[in-house]
Amino acid sequence: MRSKIIYLLFALGLLGGMALFAWTNPSYQKAFEAKWYYFMGDYDTAYRLAKEAYDLDPYNRVALTVMTRTQAAREYLAYIREGVGYLHRIEEMAAGGIVDEADRVRIKMMCEVMLGRYATLTANPLADEELRERARQIYEKFRTLYASLFKQK
Repeated sequence: MRSKIIYLLFALGLLGGMALFAWTNPSYQKAFEAKWYYFMGDYDTAYRLAKEAYDLDPYNRVALTVMTRTQAAREYLAYIREGVGYLHRIEEMAAGGIVDEADRVRIKMMCEVMLGRYATLTANPLADEELRERARQIYEKFRTLYASLFKQK
């Protein structure tokens, strides 16, 4: 019975020492802060802090994990922002009712860029589910637009 208590105290002391190390080490402090920003959706700040933490200690797995996840999220976010911008431009072109040949070529190029870029995103399951779903919706809009305007004859 006494040996179990000693082992328990030793294990608790070891865990306490690890926690103290993590909270007093600047690399882990930045990594935990980066993790917080990641969960709040501020991917740029999270990536910057995780990179700083990783530069301080390349063995910091928390920093590496957050850095990898935020990079994936930033790629999805860039795709979404670009897609929304393109859709807005396409709506402006189509607002007049008649789309001339130059605008059709621009729309075709925008669709092809967005369809091609989506293929690179689908291979990365590290991003948040919400970001992946928003990117898929943007992709579907461009796929539908491309199919309706540029059907192969």
